[in-house]
Amino acid sequence: MKTHSHLDYADAQRIVNASIEAAASLGLAASIAVLDPAGHLVLLARMDGASFQTPDVARGKALTSAMMKKPSGIIETATLARLTLASFDDGRLPIQGGLPVFSGDQLVGAVGVSGGTPDQDEAIAKAGIDAWAAAA
Repeated sequence: MKTHSHLDYADAQRIVNASIEAAASLGLAASIAVLDPAGHLVLLARMDGASFQTPDVARGKALTSAMMKKPSGIIETATLARLTLASFDDGRLPIQGGLPVFSGDQLVGAVGVSGGTPDQDEAIAKAGIDAWAAAA
């Protein structure tokens, strides 16, 4: 397996394309955000019919995963026990649907999805990451 230091634009396109296919197969219109390990946007796609809020939510989920190096749903569970969502004023959204992307043990980016249920969003993000990993 080729190692990566970060997701580049071609990687992000592969992730977004596979995520769009996964969302469409579920009958959903979603937004998909792909970030680099520092939390900077590499690519953002909003499918036709996706709500206007979904790009910001997808990006916030991805940012949470990039910063915490964990699925955003895990952070959501821990957060609900101690904090409110309003405690995050830096763009992070600790809500299920964001996943970190690793090459070996190295964080290379994160993917966030918004448009379905939390479980659907996470499955769509995973489909994108799996497509990237299969091609890497």
